[in-house]
Amino acid sequence: QAGKTVLVLDTVTGGDAERLYRRAGWQAAGSVPNYALTPDGAYCGTTFYYKQL
Repeated sequence: QAGKTVLVLDTVTGGDAERLYRRAGWQAAGSVPNYALTPDGAYCGTTFYYKQL
């Protein structure tokens, strides 16, 4: 209804969410090292995903 054709998200590289997103049909687009911070302040990589609607 909103006219969207693609969704994009990112999550911690190597985290449990990656398996969930892949099982749900999301496609990995690439990773960026040291892109985000964990709750304890450490840097972590981020993987970007997309899904065609």
